Amino acid sequence: MTDTGSEHPAGSPEGSDRTALSVVGTGAAVAAIVLLGLDLRLVFGSASAVLAEIRQSYALGSGSAALLTTGPVLCLGLFAVAATRAVRRWTVPVVLTGCLMLILVGTALRGAPLWPALIIGTLLAGMGIAVANVLGPVLIRLLFPHRIGSMTGLFTALVSASAGIASGATIPIDSSVFHNWRTTLMVWAVPSAAALGAMALLAWRYRHVDRTTTSTDRSAEPKWQTAVLRSSVAWAVTGFMGLQSLLAYSMIAWLPTIYRDRGLSAENAGLLLTALSVSSIATALTVPVLAARIRRQSVLAIAVVALSVVGLIGVLAGSIELAPMWAILLGLGQGGQLSLALTLINLRAPNTATATSLSTMAQSIGYLVAAAGPVVAGAIHSSTGSWTAPLLALLAVMVPLTLCGWMAGRDSPVTFVQP
Repeated sequence: MTDTGSEHPAGSPEGSDRTALSVVGTGAAVAAIVLLGLDLRLVFGSASAVLAEIRQSYALGSGSAALLTTGPVLCLGLFAVAATRAVRRWTVPVVLTGCLMLILVGTALRGAPLWPALIIGTLLAGMGIAVANVLGPVLIRLLFPHRIGSMTGLFTALVSASAGIASGATIPIDSSVFHNWRTTLMVWAVPSAAALGAMALLAWRYRHVDRTTTSTDRSAEPKWQTAVLRSSVAWAVTGFMGLQSLLAYSMIAWLPTIYRDRGLSAENAGLLLTALSVSSIATALTVPVLAARIRRQSVLAIAVVALSVVGLIGVLAGSIELAPMWAILLGLGQGGQLSLALTLINLRAPNTATATSLSTMAQSIGYLVAAAGPVVAGAIHSSTGSWTAPLLALLAVMVPLTLCGWMAGRDSPVTFVQP
């Protein structure tokens, strides 16, 4: 897996960061990134698959049930800002190890037979995911500065696929093994434990990296730069990240429910989300590499948004027979949009400090916007008794998403005068 030199972020001084990879080892680095990516959406997909059972057990309405998928997204926005503060005290791998510990504890806590435990566990996992989301692209930049496109593609593909893996596997595991949705949710802590072990090993090895030799100037250190908030390019990247996430989490939360309401079985409805997530791998792997090899990514942004538009129109049409096709189109759009958003963070940033700040801004503000998606969609459904209005609202969101993608894709780096 080799990328060309055109993939380097403009003005990056980080060619010597290859020393970090040689210290920690390629195998340990790839394993940590792979398992981290796989673990960042299992909480969402597993809860979505058994949302009907959870609602029945606790007599919840659509709005209350949406807390299980919206709560973590809200955490992604509220706690993403903690990433820049944390990396001023500890290394990126150490912070990610702590994040995975939170995800592990939170995921396991969901198995307790209490509604507060389910909510608290979900929110704890969301806190860990929030910071890990920000630092995932930063870790890639630190360890693979010359393979940003391909490694971002791999990371994004795993993130995109993980929700679908959990959604598709939860019902079969529940019906064939545990016959208890609480135990089934708790079992998803096992992958978290594996990711925690791999990241802890990486953090242990990374402590030997001499920071004075892996960064050519202080501007390359991960830290918060307030001036990024004055960049129009940064706001375009943030808008693209937030709006595509709004669509993604709305689909994660409600796509299985939409088709269960139309008469599809719970298992087949969960498999639609699996089809969405698995199909996203194709664009998640290819879009970042393509984006890194061209100067302007505006047309690419429009193309991946168009896939989602067609998929939404198909879901709106209501055909159960064609549901897998619409799910696949939505997945192709989602994988391309998320991977492009993460790639743009590195492509638009001249150094690690700016990349960290841009990642924090895009994901904190972006996920606060995204958190509104499942809640508003659920509220509209509750008030209208139909999924038509929520789907039309999501189609309307595609207009500003396209505009943000066009602006973020222009060959204009995030630049500002350092104080």
